[in-house]
Amino acid sequence: MLIMKDRIFYRDQRGVVVTQRYVRTRHKDQALAPITSVRIGRDAFYLALACGAGLALFAWAFGDLLFFAEQVGLAGFAVVVLAAGYSLATLEMGTHLHEKRMLVGDYWSVRRIRDAVMDARRDLTDRMDEGEGHRAMHRNPDDDGPV
Repeated sequence: MLIMKDRIFYRDQRGVVVTQRYVRTRHKDQALAPITSVRIGRDAFYLALACGAGLALFAWAFGDLLFFAEQVGLAGFAVVVLAAGYSLATLEMGTHLHEKRMLVGDYWSVRRIRDAVMDARRDLTDRMDEGEGHRAMHRNPDDDGPV
């Protein structure tokens, strides 16, 4: 029985694994072969930017009615909202303009996972150029040989 071991490009404690053929999370698996688009979504950052700017403008507009401690509290809360929004990101994969959200996490981890996916895609493309990619993409692990 011929079983090729998939090369692991990324693994973490949360259960995210990026191999030559798949991205596996605790809740979803995605094959890399049909993927044409991988992007980092920053929707939370844009929402946090709007909320943080709104809080700061509220504190500035009503500064004459608020105590100094209240102004500082609103400004501090706005900074916390902005920092939380900046650090949150989503990994979206799929075809162009039809991406599905794969996972939500901190920006730096999602960036590392995206880079690993791009490395795996590049490796898969290189293997296909060499002629062995077709067998690697369509391999059935229960078969004794290549398809």
